[in-house]
Amino acid sequence: KLHAFRLTDSRRVQQCRSIDWTLCSTSATHTDPVNDVIAPSSWTIFGCQNGLRLFKETKDRDSHGKWDDHPAIMAVGVVDGASESIFQTLMSLGPTRSEWDFCFHKGSVVEHLDGHTDIIHKQLYRDWLPWGMKRRDLLLRRYWRREDDGTYVILYHSVFHKKCPLQKGYVRACLKSGGYVISPLNQGKRSVVKHMLAIDWKFWRSYIKTSAARSITIRMLGRIAALRELFKAKLGPCAPEFSSGELTGSGLNRAVLDVGTDDTEMITNDDVKANKCLGDEADNAPSGRASLGGLNDSAADEFFDVPEPSDSECWSYDFGSEGHSQDMRQPKISTAAVFVRKLHDLAVQKRGYVDLQDLVREDNLSYCYGTTLPKDQTYTMLSSWAMTDPSTFLIRGKNYLQDQKKIKARGTLMEMVAADWVKSDKREDDLAGRPGSIVQKYAAQGGPEFFLIINIQVPGSTTYSLALYFMMNTPLEDSPLLQSFVNGDDAFRNSRFKLIPYISKGSWIVKQSVGKKACLIGQALEMNYFRGKNYLELGVDIGSSTVARGVVSLVLGYLSNLVIEMAFLVQANTEEELPEYLLGTCRLNHLDASKAVSLKQ
Repeated sequence: KLHAFRLTDSRRVQQCRSIDWTLCSTSATHTDPVNDVIAPSSWTIFGCQNGLRLFKETKDRDSHGKWDDHPAIMAVGVVDGASESIFQTLMSLGPTRSEWDFCFHKGSVVEHLDGHTDIIHKQLYRDWLPWGMKRRDLLLRRYWRREDDGTYVILYHSVFHKKCPLQKGYVRACLKSGGYVISPLNQGKRSVVKHMLAIDWKFWRSYIKTSAARSITIRMLGRIAALRELFKAKLGPCAPEFSSGELTGSGLNRAVLDVGTDDTEMITNDDVKANKCLGDEADNAPSGRASLGGLNDSAADEFFDVPEPSDSECWSYDFGSEGHSQDMRQPKISTAAVFVRKLHDLAVQKRGYVDLQDLVREDNLSYCYGTTLPKDQTYTMLSSWAMTDPSTFLIRGKNYLQDQKKIKARGTLMEMVAADWVKSDKREDDLAGRPGSIVQKYAAQGGPEFFLIINIQVPGSTTYSLALYFMMNTPLEDSPLLQSFVNGDDAFRNSRFKLIPYISKGSWIVKQSVGKKACLIGQALEMNYFRGKNYLELGVDIGSSTVARGVVSLVLGYLSNLVIEMAFLVQANTEEELPEYLLGTCRLNHLDASKAVSLKQ
């Protein structure tokens, strides 16, 4: 099971009576304030209504521009209010929500998972729906974060939870993905609010056209116009007044989670009773430690995601987080945690939650380290890797310290030559140093080749590892910055190793969580380094951060539908080290957990 994290003394918890959502920032150290990837927009404008611009998500070429059955639609508007005030308003499930949300009847928090995540239940009014349409409700997993520039992100997706079964008189709609992004403008006096929904309204009559469902979704997005008018009526950036109890839903105490760094994260204390599910009595929440690591424990096994579906069913995915900040700021999450898929199977499960190892049971396979994930430069093979175009990524130019400008990368210092996709009952370290590995084969030949291996480790009752092998034929001395990194101490390495992530194919909620900004992952996650004669292996322990696990949770149900591109480099901080250069790039095409090779014990 996932490792548990330490909590501070419960006496400290009792001193806190409410949650200040705005203090719950999970921003990672992002080294620059702009995107570090050159990528086309994922959205196409199709209209304007009530002062809101309306966009639909751009589809692949084979969609021929047609709408799908449950399209992702986004409304964008400007609200005369501070991003923090708008965030507080959007988070509220209390009576004040009816001042702007014409869809909302009532809601509650079913369960608090950690300081950035909970399960909520919303019942919607019927009068805004088409005539004859039954009332709808939503059971959602909600995640939020604050970025260093003052932007707030709230993400939702539908889940099942045994404490909140289907309600009489309601049809439970399925939110495939949705949320808000609130970005400050004009020194924080105004904000751009983006509201996205991809929702299956669960019509049972086959003759109801897709256009009807789309119209309902667009009408629901109109809540942003109502929110704008609410803040206008309040005469400035002051949010509507409400109690903290409305925000928390149950007035839960808060605790401080020790994540093994100097930073702390605000989380809710689980040693309380779970909130009622809209009038239905919920069981008492079990005593325990509130952390994302508890999701594999009995306290959190009472919910599970909606299974990954066909086009007519409800998608499942968890949420994640990635903040945005400038160079050298202390981070709280890394985007490197996007490399594991959870297969869903909702057949007889006593716990109500399905872990990876229960879904895929294979005989142990023979393996040779460096060969367990196939290469396919044509990008057509599923669960494969390839190198991606370096010019997709932006890196610091020669005069970056003066002009803050970035340039397109022109190439890579190293070439990606192999990859591993393995699973085990324990963390697998130093793959490069094991007999039979591709690295040891080169070492035995005594050649000049040097390897850099990035081993992404996702712990659980089954630990999954994705190892990326990069090789160079030139001496380390020819690349002074890389030589300093290879031969430096762990503190130097942690302060310089940088990842630029890019989800080139995938849903909005995953792209929003991962972002396209460079981050110093060694400042956010525990890194273990293994130096050999002809290699340096970097073990990236995703389990060292409870919030990083949230990023993993997001992509677990989506990984087979994602194309993930990454670039790795050593950050250049001085004029002598500039311009930067990429060590290597990688493209992961629709990874599949069922194809991870089981290591023999």
